[in-house]
Amino acid sequence: MSQYQAPVKDMMFVLDQLIGLDDLSKLKDCEGINSDFVESVLTSAAEIGSEVIAPTNVDGDRYGVSLKNGVVEVPPGYQEAYDQYIQGGWNGLGFKPEFGGQGLPAIIALPVNEIMMAANFSWSHLALLSQAAIRALDAHANDELKNLYLPKMVSGKYSGTMVLTEPQAGSDLSMLNTTAEPEQQHYKITGQKIFITWGDHELTENIIHMVLARLPDAPAGVKGISLFLVPKYLVNADGSLGKRNRVETVSLEHKLGIHGCATCVMNYDAAEGYLIGQPNQGLICMFTMMNDARIGVGNESVAIAERSYQQALAYAKDRIQGTTHDGGKRVSIIHHPDVRRMLLTMKSQIEVMRAMVYLTAAELDYSRKSESTEDKKHHVDRADLMTPIVKGWCSEICQELTSIGVQIHGGMGYIEETGAAQHFRDARITTIYEGTTAIQANDLVRRKILKDRGLALESLIQDIELTMSELDSSHSIIASIKEELGASLGFMNGAFAALLDHENDDNFIGSTSYYWLMMLGTLIAGWLAARSAQIAVDRIEDNAPDREFYKSKLVSCQFFAEQILPKVGSYARSISSGSDATMALSEDQF
Repeated sequence: MSQYQAPVKDMMFVLDQLIGLDDLSKLKDCEGINSDFVESVLTSAAEIGSEVIAPTNVDGDRYGVSLKNGVVEVPPGYQEAYDQYIQGGWNGLGFKPEFGGQGLPAIIALPVNEIMMAANFSWSHLALLSQAAIRALDAHANDELKNLYLPKMVSGKYSGTMVLTEPQAGSDLSMLNTTAEPEQQHYKITGQKIFITWGDHELTENIIHMVLARLPDAPAGVKGISLFLVPKYLVNADGSLGKRNRVETVSLEHKLGIHGCATCVMNYDAAEGYLIGQPNQGLICMFTMMNDARIGVGNESVAIAERSYQQALAYAKDRIQGTTHDGGKRVSIIHHPDVRRMLLTMKSQIEVMRAMVYLTAAELDYSRKSESTEDKKHHVDRADLMTPIVKGWCSEICQELTSIGVQIHGGMGYIEETGAAQHFRDARITTIYEGTTAIQANDLVRRKILKDRGLALESLIQDIELTMSELDSSHSIIASIKEELGASLGFMNGAFAALLDHENDDNFIGSTSYYWLMMLGTLIAGWLAARSAQIAVDRIEDNAPDREFYKSKLVSCQFFAEQILPKVGSYARSISSGSDATMALSEDQF
């Protein structure tokens, strides 16, 4: 079973050479952000990830969590790993210094989170959901709540949750029934919630639940939802803990994967809560958490796929089976062409997935820190367009890659003891978390493309066309990549024309939005592969250090462009063919 080693070199390639830390350092409050500083942060994170957190992964899956006498028990090593994590200040990287954070941009916090998630995906959810809750509180809570709760949450002494759905609602939040009755300076929250990640545990002093509920006079549907802060333990004005709030864990979900993560059914029985933001504006407040979490799920997908790839690569190098094609000596399976194809399929897509996630985080930093209104809007629009693609495309590809990871192991991959199956099982939740792939796809097409008739998409296309004009066509590999990217862009333009022709056809949009998400994800990945390939060629020709790294990068980009990017054409044809077949059968004919 392989040990996890953070891919710091590839992370730095994306951050410093593909995105550009020099440009980022020009933003407000980002002075001093340079490659040496960022690499030192990632190297330190890699150390705690591989040496402290990763060793808890196997036991986390094997022992899982349990509910005994009302207390959630966690796997061995979890408490020690969490204590070291918060003692190192890792939880506060991206948050304001006034609340105890380090104020670093998202583009630095995100790779650190990737390391923690790859080390132990189940364990890492505790920190990730807390970070999302912190952002929602910082954006929407009043100063009294911020000052009382944020310092403890930023430090990691308190954790946070996102409490949305209920048994009868699922993804349809308009059906929520949890109530919030006003009482003096707070509200009484009553209702049952399901699928609450790390909804209960003893790893932190307190748990801060961000709960969606309805006020007595709330309008029906999503327009009548408000957001409330509901602590596990009440907090006194001086910051000390008070009595236990009326919040109870009813049961734990028994899941396909992430066995080491407590997914809870929670009961709120007139629990004391505090309004966040304005009444009936809870969904707007919650989307601060959800959009943050959606990019986080894309990052999760990179992390799990990377861990699966590292394990498959180690196995391929060690497993002796078969001989060379000339009947010579027995060899490890990495010498077999089809195993190499599978490994390169994993490697090439993980690298562009990482680039896509980090690039979106950079867009968030620019949107928050750019000084001109025009620049802010450009970056906000780009981040909005990219968010459902990052979440949906990366999580869908993660399913394929972790399955390939099992396949490389052969029969041993199907045996739990090797560990390959865990990554496959753990990955399955990523296409469901924070809205299924269909929800992301509909959001992409209806709200991010058709809402402004493709203005944000056209801006992205212009950037892709600019990259194509800058590619060195005299280099044979670059010329091949450019040709594939140009062909894919042409397919996408044809699909866009078909979409505009059917923009009022709900069946057309509903049955083709998945293909839109996968098409744009693959196209953007191809664009990033082309940019990465050009950088690699330039470094190789300049005799830069680490030439072997750049040669490997060039091969990965070439493989992606030639073997994966042509899928854009297939997705585009599915869009152009429309919804006729999809809607042709009656309910009884299925």
